[in-house]
Amino acid sequence: MKVFWPVVLALVVWLSSPLPAQSETSQKQADVLFQEGYTLYQQYYSPNAFGKFKQAAQLGHAEAAYYAGNILRRNHTYITEEAEEFYRQAAEGGDVYAMLRLGQDDKFCGTLRNCDYDREKWISKALDTALSRAEADDSDAMMELFSVYWAAGDRTSALEWTVKAAEHGNAFAQYWLAVGLLDEREMGFYWTDAGRRADILKWLKASAEQGFPKAMLKLALELRDGGQLEEARYWVERMGKTDYYDAILESGAAILFGPDAESLYGEGSGYGFAEPRPVEGAAILLALHRQTGKDAPLKMIEVYRDKLTPEIMAKAEARSKELLVDAPVIYYLPKFGI
Repeated sequence: MKVFWPVVLALVVWLSSPLPAQSETSQKQADVLFQEGYTLYQQYYSPNAFGKFKQAAQLGHAEAAYYAGNILRRNHTYITEEAEEFYRQAAEGGDVYAMLRLGQDDKFCGTLRNCDYDREKWISKALDTALSRAEADDSDAMMELFSVYWAAGDRTSALEWTVKAAEHGNAFAQYWLAVGLLDEREMGFYWTDAGRRADILKWLKASAEQGFPKAMLKLALELRDGGQLEEARYWVERMGKTDYYDAILESGAAILFGPDAESLYGEGSGYGFAEPRPVEGAAILLALHRQTGKDAPLKMIEVYRDKLTPEIMAKAEARSKELLVDAPVIYYLPKFGI
């Protein structure tokens, strides 16, 4: 029997060629599922998010596996066997935070079983994985090193790597350096409180200017409390256009109440606006309620109800339909902190 090798070769090529395309399709599908799950997670819809993360993990998405494990751990308050499987998949896929979860104490494994993995090995791998990338100027890896060193009890190195990440322009690092380390934990040496506050404001402003909404909100509050009202008002206006729930709520209320905020909530609660802007403020709050179903925006409107005529509310309702339509409203929950 005569074999036509060119035909056989062509057939082999034809049969094998769809595989990369299939792999690429699976990756895109996993990415879409992960993003859907991440949005739900950031909206506190963890049960719905878990299903998306699980599907993405089954398609090989390492970060989705981490979040699936994290949801299970939080639900049970310890690492279940299923959570361990997800964490292991994520860790083996290079996720440093999953490695850190596998390096936690026995109590995180529950009371009825012993975890069968080497915790010190995973901590060491987390350090090696993050360090190699951080030394190549990866600012996200620098923040991973913060968590690695913090978990190991080395607060000095944790602070140093956060400073490096902030200096490399990482918006979250700048925010965390200002709020988590310099302010809340009072890390770092300063001769005066004024010097510490100056650095807090510097890093908050750097983060806010990059568009990080949590920094915008914190900066506006700090500036208000420090009497720097003109700059505070600038950030109030900007943060109302973000996708961060707390920032939008604060912005809408501040714009709605204007100078009346102090008579409603006490001295120092206002941003020095010259007058209330009820249509704009109520529109922001109505849009926030529409997008999230939360009652707090409506309660803010109710506080001011005596000054809101039917005409004002009609205009606010119409205006609200144009707001917060570009992106889902989320809470910016940290990856490793909870």
